[in-house]
Amino acid sequence: MASPHQFKLSPSPGISTGAPLTLTQELAAALQGGTPIYDFFSGDGQALQTFYQTIATGDDTVWLDGTLSNGNPVKYVAVGNNYFSIYTQITDQTPLQNGTGNGDPPTYKAVGSTVVVLTTDFGSQQLVVHTIEYAGEGFGSLLAAPLIGKILMYGLRTAKNYVVSMVKSAFNAPAEQPAGEADDNTDEIDSNAADGAGTEGAEIAEGVTADFTISAGAGIAAGVGVVVILFFVFLQLIGKQINNYVRFYNVTAEDIQFGICIVPQGESSKGPAAVGQTATITHVSPAKAPPGVMPQDTAIYYSQLAFNNSNPLTSIGYILEALSDSTTSFPGFRVGIYVDGNNDNTLYVQFTDDDCNDFWSNFEPYNDNNPNPTGQSTLTMKATSGNYTLQIATNQLNGQSPSPLDATQGYNFEHLIVLTDGSVPLS
Repeated sequence: MASPHQFKLSPSPGISTGAPLTLTQELAAALQGGTPIYDFFSGDGQALQTFYQTIATGDDTVWLDGTLSNGNPVKYVAVGNNYFSIYTQITDQTPLQNGTGNGDPPTYKAVGSTVVVLTTDFGSQQLVVHTIEYAGEGFGSLLAAPLIGKILMYGLRTAKNYVVSMVKSAFNAPAEQPAGEADDNTDEIDSNAADGAGTEGAEIAEGVTADFTISAGAGIAAGVGVVVILFFVFLQLIGKQINNYVRFYNVTAEDIQFGICIVPQGESSKGPAAVGQTATITHVSPAKAPPGVMPQDTAIYYSQLAFNNSNPLTSIGYILEALSDSTTSFPGFRVGIYVDGNNDNTLYVQFTDDDCNDFWSNFEPYNDNNPNPTGQSTLTMKATSGNYTLQIATNQLNGQSPSPLDATQGYNFEHLIVLTDGSVPLS
């Protein structure tokens, strides 16, 4: 029999991945291209890989317990000066106090959040965000610090169980999977992790029980903050010989609708939304996280993308887009990237709202029908329009290099894309 008190952790799709404002210094350095790009991507990529292996092969003893200055509990894994932490908080006690009614299905209302945070030398960034929702009878006079403490403890435990199950399952799954199979198995790992993470009949006060569950995140876009761990799980499973890792940072005062427009060449792609759709990459603004999660008051929001081929002699080619906005005079942009298995890679950036297929036709290199392609074999490129500046940089034009995830040699290419409007200087 279900408890009259139901807590559910649900993914928060509206929250982009956030990095500390001090990252502007690292962005400026990385935009030189070459080795600084690899250093930028590997800084947190290899830290996350280390935590992935530590959590996958360890037991509960790798998790340490801590307390924030406000008394809220924290669970974290420490490796050197890097930390993988899970925070939780209650932000609205009214639904807990008064209840949410006895409807069928039950009415859930947001009461708090859990956040998974990675802290490295680059600062802290949120990886997974869940909203704690409540449905059921009001706690009335029972709603005091001890009961809230129990709710936080079980919410924290649910989030931790979810992460641990996902990581262990991915670690033990067969590697080198075809893209479609890796996609399906990532969803299955996510679903199974969610199913087994909660607690039924948890005693949160004498004679008072509650059920705790968590919703899977597979339906949320892989490149936006809520499910970066799922993004990482997918990269562990897929068979890949040529890899292209991309990040887009929105260092402006306005939200940007950004996504993968078309992928004419390539086997697998992951981004902020399905191909042909966009997602909101939030403007530079206060970090959307519980107190104590981010050491800065302001965050830069970004999207992660990945493109993979199983054959190193094949090519990856695609167009990224940001939609124009007449209310702000933002002109929109297109970015063409071509990772070639036999020749130098090329790239091209332009402020425009041109049709993506037309943009690709003009950009596509090594095509006899396009003798003067716009794409250039260069480590860096910049475009300007009014106050807006769009910059791109890559680590190399061809050949093998260390993976930014685990340093193994392979055909690894990284591209950093940064949009600025002068409101926050890169320094």
